[in-house]
Amino acid sequence: MASVKERFDLKRMLSPETKRSDEMQALFDWMIEQDKGMPDLNTISIQESRPWRAKQALRTNADSPAVASVERIKAPGMNGAPDVVCDLITPLNAEPGCMLYLHGGGWAFGDLESHSRLAKILATETKKRVLYADYRLSPETPFPGPLDDSVAAWRWIVGKAESDANFRGPLSISGDSAGANLSVAVMLRELERGRRLPDVALLFYGVYDDDTESPSYMRFAMGYGLARPGMMKFWSWYAPSEDHGSPRQDALLCPVRASSAALAKLPRMFLNAAGMDPLMCDTLRFAERLEEVDATFEVHVHEGVHHGFIQQTARLAESRRAMQLAIDFYRRHERG
Repeated sequence: MASVKERFDLKRMLSPETKRSDEMQALFDWMIEQDKGMPDLNTISIQESRPWRAKQALRTNADSPAVASVERIKAPGMNGAPDVVCDLITPLNAEPGCMLYLHGGGWAFGDLESHSRLAKILATETKKRVLYADYRLSPETPFPGPLDDSVAAWRWIVGKAESDANFRGPLSISGDSAGANLSVAVMLRELERGRRLPDVALLFYGVYDDDTESPSYMRFAMGYGLARPGMMKFWSWYAPSEDHGSPRQDALLCPVRASSAALAKLPRMFLNAAGMDPLMCDTLRFAERLEEVDATFEVHVHEGVHHGFIQQTARLAESRRAMQLAIDFYRRHERG
């Protein structure tokens, strides 16, 4: 079987000739039109920009699938932290089991509305309950606060599986972007503690490294949705580097730096990346680390689309294809 490096031709994917798919271009043009009149979010405070980001996020929530119920619950916070507010989404014809879903947004944006359609799709397609966690955000709550909240939500699921037959089935985790970073960090944290891990993980265009000078960061620095300056700001809010310019060595921040022993013990993982995304190289580097330890994983790069594309299943055929690949992987590996 071809290696990760053999499968993906970075020189071609990063070439000047790389362009958006026709559907992605039409969607991008539509979003630009929709954003007319919006202030430059890089010039206003985080508190001022969040309502604008929320307005942008709501565009992805049209035509959400029908579900049996959405119940607001609270998972006990860790180490004296506030309880973690979550939505427990129960799909129609639910099967026993549960998935923790952690939203993206640079650890600084997002809430229980921003990714609600994606969370409902995951519930509907897996036929499992999904616990959609509203972890605290940076810069007000930097690392490890958002991770602590994510772990608290995961442990709520594990506790329910011990006492409630509706949860006594496959337990999984999923996240996009910063949420994928948190998902891997949850697994590494629980592995350290000798606690139960998910049976399978679905990770979409994750943040796995803090190298903002990678080839994809430089090629897609501006003009493709997620921008390099924005990611640099997100990192500075979430985990300010103690030694400016030096890599963050903690694997709970940068999973590419996890030990081989730890990576070898992680559950089966599905990874994908957008082909026109500063974070593309993050996914490929993390996949290479998993390959080194002979982990069970699958990785896909979806060319011609931007970061965040998995939320666009209503508008992008490539998004629908990506979701189907993820669900197919889940069904093959949900029993661990």
